Amino acid sequence: MSNSFLTFQLNLYQERQAKYNEHMKRRLISSIFLLLLIGFMTQRTNAQTDANTRILVQPGDSWAALAIRFQVDEAELHTLNPQMNPARQPAIGTEIVLPETAVPQSGILVRPKENVLATAVRHQSSPWLLAMRNDLPAPYRPVHGHPILVPDETSTPRDLPAGFTSLELSQAVGVPGQAVGFRAEIEQALDVTAVLGSNEMDLFANESLANGRYLIGLTGTGAFFGTQQPLLQIQVKGAPLWEQPWQFRDPADWEYQELTLTGTAAQIDQQSIEEERARLFEIWEQNSGTAQWNAPFQLPINNFLTISSTFGARRSYNGGPYRTYHEGVDFAAYGGTPVMAPASGTVVVAEFLYVRGGTVIIDHGLGIYTGFYHMSSLAVAPGDVVTPGQIIGEVGTTGLSTGNHLHWDLLVDGVWVDAQAWLEQGMDCWILAGLGQICE
Repeated sequence: MSNSFLTFQLNLYQERQAKYNEHMKRRLISSIFLLLLIGFMTQRTNAQTDANTRILVQPGDSWAALAIRFQVDEAELHTLNPQMNPARQPAIGTEIVLPETAVPQSGILVRPKENVLATAVRHQSSPWLLAMRNDLPAPYRPVHGHPILVPDETSTPRDLPAGFTSLELSQAVGVPGQAVGFRAEIEQALDVTAVLGSNEMDLFANESLANGRYLIGLTGTGAFFGTQQPLLQIQVKGAPLWEQPWQFRDPADWEYQELTLTGTAAQIDQQSIEEERARLFEIWEQNSGTAQWNAPFQLPINNFLTISSTFGARRSYNGGPYRTYHEGVDFAAYGGTPVMAPASGTVVVAEFLYVRGGTVIIDHGLGIYTGFYHMSSLAVAPGDVVTPGQIIGEVGTTGLSTGNHLHWDLLVDGVWVDAQAWLEQGMDCWILAGLGQICE
């Protein structure tokens, strides 16, 4: 093989190697540029996301109300919140993202049935100002229920039920097993019904206050209520149905208990349980319509050993299925420990029952009842009016019981709720405040 041929091959190899190196260099530069571009775009996107405002949805924050309140387009709200169904109003208690350009406006949101001129006269405003603020061509054309913003520096524009000037919930995010409700200020006496999910709410009005009329809605959510977004529906007679989803969250992992009943307790059959429960529900479903308490509720027992079972615990009896849950709170205590009334009320049951043993049930008004079971002795009688801290009986182990303890339950609107959560929520004083009463 000649030297010239070897030289040719070497030159050819070097030329190809140089082209390959140049190609790889260009690819490396392109890759670096692409990575820098991705990093820049990611940083820009994050910065844009951080610039957007997040708010917690309140009652009346419909898509239309949010668009008017923040001077943005509804379509942009849907784009920024793809996790939400645009055909459904935003759920109360969820977070919603607003665009960077959102500018909050104050005012009252109304859905007039007349033209803007009549609306302006009714709200003592300028028709041309209303037309300008709401992008309307002229103040003389009817708006046919389309929401418009009436300037008012002291109000936040929200899409509320007809005749409501405010609507406040007991908690932004609901929890299964707790009492929930709303407080509202209304323009005049209204014929109203309210439903949460499938629960029809108890409604109470107070029109004796000098500064307005107030309405309260109450209901209980049992431990099987779930963690969905039930609809809060408020129907004012003669007006369109108002509804908005309400976010509920799971409070915690429910406890599972396997209980073994022996002796007399094991012989109690399901029919006896259902008959006793049916009799008590005839009482629990009655509503006196007046609050009998005027101070925060308190624990019904001071000297207890431990809380042996919490509200909502799923229960299996003698190896059976977990088809029931614990409807109250169990306080393990020595027999004979005093049991006290947690708040003022009227005794409606004071007797020994087949399942619940020594029982006292107190009506506190507004559909709120407390029950005390398995007591060894009773210190009150039906019709007695009790005060907070008054002794009503002693701890025992009567009825369907596995040992000395006090079972305490609380019902709102005929539904068992967590009595401990009731104390922590401060629902007692929240309700009284909505009725214009002092809680001290």
